[in-house]
Parts: sequence; C-alpha cells; structure tokens
Amino acid sequence: MAVNYLNLFKLIAWLITITLLVYYVFEFLFPFAVSLIIALMINPVVQVIQKKFHLNRKLSVLTVLFLILLCFITFISFSLVELIHLLQYLIRIMPDSIDELFIKLEQISAQTIERSYQLISSYFNSVQPQSQQFLKEIITEAVRTLKEYSQQLLIVLLNNVMSSITNVLKGSYYLLFIFISTFFISADGPKWLKTVKKSMPQAIKEKMSSMKINFIALVKKYAIAQLIIVFITGSMVLIGLTFFDVRHALAIACIAIILDLIPFIGVSALFVPWLLYLFITSSYLLTIEISILYIILIITRNIIEPKLIGSSIGIHPLMLIIVLFVFVNFFGLLGFLLGPIAVVSFRALTQSGVTQSALDYILTQSNNSEKL
Repeated sequence: MAVNYLNLFKLIAWLITITLLVYYVFEFLFPFAVSLIIALMINPVVQVIQKKFHLNRKLSVLTVLFLILLCFITFISFSLVELIHLLQYLIRIMPDSIDELFIKLEQISAQTIERSYQLISSYFNSVQPQSQQFLKEIITEAVRTLKEYSQQLLIVLLNNVMSSITNVLKGSYYLLFIFISTFFISADGPKWLKTVKKSMPQAIKEKMSSMKINFIALVKKYAIAQLIIVFITGSMVLIGLTFFDVRHALAIACIAIILDLIPFIGVSALFVPWLLYLFITSSYLLTIEISILYIILIITRNIIEPKLIGSSIGIHPLMLIIVLFVFVNFFGLLGFLLGPIAVVSFRALTQSGVTQSALDYILTQSNNSEKL
C-alpha cells in the first residue's frame, strides 16, 4: 500500500475547513448553532407527536418548544434564583469564614513549629531560641498575606459569578433568537435535507444514512446514561443535604449537577474543598455528615457509571480527556458539551465505515499509485 499524498492533502484541507467552520459558527453565530443542536435533539420527539396526535410539522415543533420553554422557566424560577441567594450568602459570610480558616491554619502552623523546634533542640543543643521566633514571624506573615489575597480573590470570583448569572438573565433576548431559529430549523429542516439529498450520489446517501442511524443510537445511549447519572447525583445531594439540614440545599444540588456533567471532575470539585474547610474550622459533625454523603455518592457512581457510560460510547477514558482538553482550549466551557458530541460523532463515523472509506481514499495499491 502507498500513500496518495494528493488525496491526503485534500482530506486534511476538508478537515481543517470543517473545523474552522464549526469554530467560527460557534464564535459568531452562537445562538443559531445552539438552535441547530436543539433542533436535532428534539426531532425524535417532534416525530412522535406528529404520529401520535396527527399534527402537522410546525404545530408539533411549537408544542415541543413550548414544553421546553415551560421547563426552562420552571428551572430558572427555582434553581437559578436559589443559586443567586446562595452566592449572596457566601459573599456575606466569606470574609469571616476566611478569617476563621486562617486563624486555624496559624494555630496549626505555630504548633507544628513548636514541635519541630522541640524535636530539633533535643538533638542539637546549639539551636538558638531566636530562630524559632524568627521562623514563627515569617510563617505568620506569609499566612496573613495569603489570607488577605484569598479573601480578595474569592470575593472577586463570587462577584464575577453573580455578575455572569445576572448578565445571562439580562441577555435573555438570546433566547428569543434561539427559540425562533429552532422553530424554523426544526420545521423546515426535513425539506432542506430532501433538497440536499437529491443532489447527492447514491453511495454518499448510503453512508449518510448509516452514519445517521449510528449517530442517533450513540447519542441516545450517551444522553440517557448522562441523564440517569446526573439525576441520581442531584437527587442524592438534595436529599442528603436536606436531611442534614444544610442551608441552600437546592442551589448546592444544582452546582453538583453542573459539576457532574464535567467528566472526571464531577462532584469532587465541590465536596473535597468543602470537607477540608469544615474539618479545619472544627465543624466535625457536619464534616462527618458531608463525608458520609460524599462516600455514598462515590460508591454509587463507581457502580453505575462504568456500566452506563462505558457501554454507551465505547471510548477509552484517556481519549475522552484529550478531546475535552482540546475542545475546552478552543471553545471554553462550551467544550465540555462539544467534546462528547465530537467523540460520539467519531464513533458514528467509524461504525458507519466512513473512516475506513477515508483510509481507502488515502491509501492506494502501490502498482496503481503512478496512475493516480
């Protein structure tokens, strides 16, 4: 087998063009790109409503969009407002909490220095007492500086998060563009596809049909798996925090759900810093309660996640991490959504034989390479 460099160049050029097109579409036409994704996601539901209730396409799309809008408004009314209240509460208590945390750290560091000095003194009689006092002063000053910096950093971070949420609410006119665009794409999309298919060769039609079947099957498996895991995680966090009488349980559960959508980070990004803070500030009862909840979450996820996610897309975790890293660098936080979509698309291309066709397009028999 020999490499046909002309075909390889053409294929690379097409891949670069498609990548840049996707990037600039999300960069400058973000609402319409979101509309396209939503239209693809709701298409099976629209088809079911069409067949079940004998409605036309446009009325079916309007019905589905109305239900989505109703769910979205309900979610905003309960969870996002609660999240803003949580952030306001954190901004109010954060300075005192940081003071308490660093007082504990100063006490721990002072005790550690004292014990270290006593240990060293037992072996070396020549150690001067002034050295212990000097070391204490250095560490105390470092802890004080770190405390002031941490206070400013956390308050700025929380204010930025609140501002971002407020800007999202203020920029709700984006929803109007997304809503209208989704309606037209979903309502007229099948007509556009039929027009495009008429101009396609039969071989490409067959590949497209096979890829569509595989892609839809993989997306369904992955989406259902993620929804099950997220629902279980959110429910367990909400029930657990409510049982332990923790304030703003609903907002914390929403944060846990959002973090749980990030592969290989998940709820640990919420619970580990929280547990460290509770332990250092001597909130031992709440530390034990949150630890029990966290352990139950980890055990539950370790049981259900490999069975659901692993079987849904069949991609090695390392490959998924690499894809997520690349997409996050290109698209920011949106990369966490687009990364799995790209992985699922690649699997669909592989299963439908498109990748093998591309390989055959690049590689040719050595005795025919001159002719090509």
